Amino acid sequence: MLTAGAGITWGVTATRDTPPAVAAPLVLTVQQDTSGGLETACAELDVTTLRQYTTAFEGTATSVDGDQITLRVDHWYRGEDASTVRLDNTHAGQLESFGQEFAVGQTYLVYARDGKVPACYGDAEATPKLRSLYERAYGQ
Repeated sequence: MLTAGAGITWGVTATRDTPPAVAAPLVLTVQQDTSGGLETACAELDVTTLRQYTTAFEGTATSVDGDQITLRVDHWYRGEDASTVRLDNTHAGQLESFGQEFAVGQTYLVYARDGKVPACYGDAEATPKLRSLYERAYGQ
């Protein structure tokens, strides 16, 4: 019995000393606008449109570095399980999501499909109205 107890103690100690694995962030890319411009590009976002996307989450910006925004995921509505998402917008000359300015500490709602965030409304500052739309679309 003493041997079994020692084995259990060793197992608990070894697990406690092992640092947890750090998962790589999910990387999403903002799609380039291929339409005629701001005036024709953005239809109003609705539940039906949101349901077509396989990735949706609410996150808080922890870093804004040029065209890269790092978000800590606060809540997954659909899809992944990463705790961090990096949002890349590397399309030269295109405003970040048509003028969405990211700020560290602000909360955003983001949706995507196949690693691509739509240029319009794909990432927007979280508001009660937008959060309600996500909740209706994803049944939360």
